Amino acid sequence: MSVSNRIREVEREIDANICQLRTWQGPRTEVLSDLMHTYRDAIELAFLKALHAETFAPFDGFSEEFGAALGEENRLRAGSLWAIKWASEYCPESAASTKRTPKELVELLFLGATYETFVDALKYAQHNLITIKVDETLRAITFYEGGPLTAFDGQIVQHQRLTSPIIPHVSLTEDSDQLTSRWTAGDYRRVTKRIAAHAANEENTILVDPNFLTKIGKSKISIPQPTLVWLKRPNSAPDCYVFDDLVLPAFDDVSKWKLVSLLDTPIIQIGDRFCALSSDVKTIASIDDYMLRLAALVDSDQYSKVSTLREARMIKICRDTLKKCIPPWFVDEHVIYKDPLQEVDVLASRGANSLILQLKSTLRPETPWEVYKRNEDIIKGIKHTQRLLDRGVGNQGFVLTDGYWGDYACWSEALLSNIPIATLYDVESIAADPILAVSEMKNRIGIVYPADESLLTIPDREGELMGWTLRFIDSHSPENTDK
Repeated sequence: MSVSNRIREVEREIDANICQLRTWQGPRTEVLSDLMHTYRDAIELAFLKALHAETFAPFDGFSEEFGAALGEENRLRAGSLWAIKWASEYCPESAASTKRTPKELVELLFLGATYETFVDALKYAQHNLITIKVDETLRAITFYEGGPLTAFDGQIVQHQRLTSPIIPHVSLTEDSDQLTSRWTAGDYRRVTKRIAAHAANEENTILVDPNFLTKIGKSKISIPQPTLVWLKRPNSAPDCYVFDDLVLPAFDDVSKWKLVSLLDTPIIQIGDRFCALSSDVKTIASIDDYMLRLAALVDSDQYSKVSTLREARMIKICRDTLKKCIPPWFVDEHVIYKDPLQEVDVLASRGANSLILQLKSTLRPETPWEVYKRNEDIIKGIKHTQRLLDRGVGNQGFVLTDGYWGDYACWSEALLSNIPIATLYDVESIAADPILAVSEMKNRIGIVYPADESLLTIPDREGELMGWTLRFIDSHSPENTDK
């Protein structure tokens, strides 16, 4: 069921009320500057919480408070993006100087974070994945997110929330890859590393007292202090093209409303100057994920063309590893079967054993909808592999990604078919012993029997958005209707 006309009316009402906020009466440069400083302060507080969590974390485990601090950082970044987009659109270029209180500015970040949740929920409803109910009397909107998770799924969610590390994707992009018509991967890496080096030089370091750490039996614990850094636009191409694409689109550019992550375009233009948060530019320079996201955003046609190179490199990694195994596997690639038409990315055989590897190169998701779409692609790969096994193509199958382990949604399908989700880091284990590798994949994702019944459901969540109460409930709607 699509989003109803009434919900769209509420959405327009909320947008109109946001547009009329007093904050936007100030000149654009002043408001953007205030928001960036507030964003910096908020991220520093999240970092301090993470530092505290790391200091008092158990020696043998991952602190729940540390995970909560990372979640707060992501939420504040999402809210800041919306606040910056609103300011760039609604604030006049020139106006009488006004003052904004710290409380007012912080509330804008949390308003943006709540609005982001609202937008994500509407996206899900548009695709019939949740049901919305409006209570006009209470001015409340309830989002029913479907049936409760099974306890089996719940334990995987809990395990990932507490212990899953951040796994970097295997880099499948070479410097010469022409990711957009204006710049290569090497151009992006060169520019962002230069910016990141400048940012690191501007930062201070927050240290935990060494004497205190000695008393509790721990060594040095520190974290860089996030800092606003001012940047110069490069004069020559292609560096200036990379820089321009990293800048949040201008106030009159409608493309900014399509942006979902501040890390895609972390540089903000304030008047004729450019600034960014040091931790953000260091993040995008350290991994390829945001380079690929930006390329797909600004030049999707060229990005699609060059993506075939990443698939070829995944196949090469698999082929080389399987052939080097003792005894070696015989490897074939892009094997086509007819009636019905199906393709195997990598088909390996050794004696009586045959192995199917279905490859998935994924973009890092930054919104729940992007997570859903990535998971759907993984599940599609699992079902495709299952059909190949059913027709006798192989004895065992894996869906192989460039770094994503899969979450509970993917693993419910993977366990049903006994087709694990592995990564390129796992190819050696798979080549050595596919059956043992299946068990290793399951153990890594945190599957324990019997399931903990206390993890049956996700707690209800609630927030306020411009006079409306938003409620998110992990159950089906009583009437299963969208009013």
